[in-house]
Amino acid sequence: MNEKKPQPSKELSPKLQKVRNDLDRVLSDYDLSQREFNALIEDLKKRRRRIEGAGDSVFDDITEE
Repeated sequence: MNEKKPQPSKELSPKLQKVRNDLDRVLSDYDLSQREFNALIEDLKKRRRRIEGAGDSVFDDITEE
């Protein structure tokens, strides 16, 4: 079965809709496998967590090896 994530019921703000459209256009230019796409999403999540938590710890500036 092909499961799709439910779409949010509220409409996106114009700014967020523009970002989403730009991202869709960029991703359509690349032929990513599902594995590569998942790796990209995980990297974005890690970056967001690092940015959101910046300044919370003296160890924030240490990069993962």
